[in-house]
Amino acid sequence: MPRRLAGTTVLSAGLVLAVLLAWAVVALPRAAADEVPPSEPFAAVQYGTNGCLEVGARDTQPKPYAAPDDYDPADHAYPDFGYDPESLGFTATSGTNACRYNFRDANGTVIGSGYCVQWAKGQRSGTGYDPEPAGGIRNAGYVQRILENYWPATNEPAVPSTNVTVANRQRSGAVAMAIHYFTDGIVMPPDYQAPEMYAVVQKIVTDVLAAGPAAAPADPTPTIEGPDGGDTGTLIGPYTIGANATGPVTVTVENADAFTDAASTQPFTSGDTLAPGGRLWLRSTTPGSARIAATGPVTAAIGTLMEGDPTYKVQSMALAGALPLQGKSARTVDIAAGDPPRLASEVSTTTLTTGQSVTDTFAVSGLTGDATLDITLYGPLPPVDDSCAAVDWTGTPPVEHRYESVALTGPGRTTTPERQIDEPGCYSFGATLDPAVGDDVSHAPGDPLETFLAQPRHVPPVLSVTTRASANTAEAGDSVRDRVTVTGLPDGRTLTAAVTLYGPLAPAADGTCEGIDWSAPGLPVADRLPPLVIRANSTYSTDPVTLQEPGCYSFDAEVTHDALTGGEVPVGHGLGVPAETVLVTAAPSPSPSPTATPTPTPTPATPTPPPAPGPHPSLPDTGDDRPLGALAVAAACFLGLGVLLVAAQRRWTNSRGRGNGSA
Repeated sequence: MPRRLAGTTVLSAGLVLAVLLAWAVVALPRAAADEVPPSEPFAAVQYGTNGCLEVGARDTQPKPYAAPDDYDPADHAYPDFGYDPESLGFTATSGTNACRYNFRDANGTVIGSGYCVQWAKGQRSGTGYDPEPAGGIRNAGYVQRILENYWPATNEPAVPSTNVTVANRQRSGAVAMAIHYFTDGIVMPPDYQAPEMYAVVQKIVTDVLAAGPAAAPADPTPTIEGPDGGDTGTLIGPYTIGANATGPVTVTVENADAFTDAASTQPFTSGDTLAPGGRLWLRSTTPGSARIAATGPVTAAIGTLMEGDPTYKVQSMALAGALPLQGKSARTVDIAAGDPPRLASEVSTTTLTTGQSVTDTFAVSGLTGDATLDITLYGPLPPVDDSCAAVDWTGTPPVEHRYESVALTGPGRTTTPERQIDEPGCYSFGATLDPAVGDDVSHAPGDPLETFLAQPRHVPPVLSVTTRASANTAEAGDSVRDRVTVTGLPDGRTLTAAVTLYGPLAPAADGTCEGIDWSAPGLPVADRLPPLVIRANSTYSTDPVTLQEPGCYSFDAEVTHDALTGGEVPVGHGLGVPAETVLVTAAPSPSPSPTATPTPTPTPATPTPPPAPGPHPSLPDTGDDRPLGALAVAAACFLGLGVLLVAAQRRWTNSRGRGNGSA
């Protein structure tokens, strides 16, 4: 874990004369810092956000881009709006909400806020955080400059909105994206939906590059100043504990007896407290390593690095303002039996991401004259099972860098300049101490305290959430579902979709749902469905919803996730989108069943009376208004038929009479 090594002889790299003077004054080496990971009880708890800016959080929004590993943001101006990502070698990465985050105390009271300094490392409200000495943050000086000069430390940057709430979101999000440019090489989308906000982020970066990096914040943990080691049976010290603390400091001592006076007449019980600046002396009869640990209140300055509970994969943060917090620190004291020079060291971090920097601190004890210290960084070698524990450093490992020789005039310590690591793999420091009198002391690579793993920087795939209703038209009484399709969700992460069906609203004038305003407050709610908890990329369906009333309906899926920073802020998907809209019409009315008509019983025909002579006028008030011509034709037909019948009868009769006479 990154840390800042405290001690009275920490000097600027390259000022060899100052180093020599310091070592001439200090008879013994100063205590080197141990790595103290965050642990319970935590100094603060990260919970909730305090202003966010959407940067590709929605599926319909353009996504940000990641610069390649060899692109140092400190050496490049921020790309202009509309830049060509391909020509710059940038890679599309997942969008999210760029936020400022709240810190709370153990009682749940908001005590401060901070910004993320690691893109795509995950975020989880309720995670405990501890302050840590600065170190390991890429371009940390530029990040410090942003935190000191911009929101909420000042009212900068200027943003488009004058609404207090919206302006806070815009300032917080713009500062967050400017920080991510320096720490992770993340650039706003070239076609960002709000060009005026792109310009705000670009101006922050431009002004900060012109101003240059700021100094690192003070150590937020109780300082422990004193020798790195001594000989068995002798009193080693003094160790000044928590000179920077604002209250009593709890101190534990392991593998040695402790005293509060130089005569060793006042024993100190491990676990008791000391006032700020209290002193201890140690003594042990056996060689080995003793350890001093301190916990106490220290004012953590703006820009202090906050590291989360290592149980969870969460982002590191930097404080946006000074906070009084409980800091934890420790020092290892090397107790040896002999007088020959001893060489001990510890790397600043055991794991880093390519593009970050590393240092190593070497402590020399038992040196009685002049010497030269030569330090070499070896690597990279391929890890074994994602670890450097089983890597073979024998033979001739590759050399990544040889540092300038350091001249020593006695015991002391030196820290290498920061070295940026661009290639993934396993690295290890080695050193040779060449005293003017006596044999060389070698420190071969491969010691776990000297070895670190550089992991490739992970550019997460685009997290995509698309939603679609199972039907876009239906009749009252039908059922519909919402379908949520998720891609780009990393393994081990969880996404939750809370789906609500809004409606009904009256259709548009053309009878469709196009052009309806779904943004009005107080939309009617047809149903709120059980949340979908999603842990794998696939398509998921909600429970069915029966549509009772005609009109326009729309699903809306509010999505949260723990995959990226800002993922806990709900983002709506689908409200009013055609794919999520359903037009419900009334069910058609049922047709009546036909009634059977009975067949009438036939009745005998009524004889037709002979027609009356003369014309047949219309009969007034009887409803018989037929024309007289039609009646006359009918009468003539009946008369003609009668004449034919009479003539036929006569012929038949005559024929029978003639036949009878001849017989």
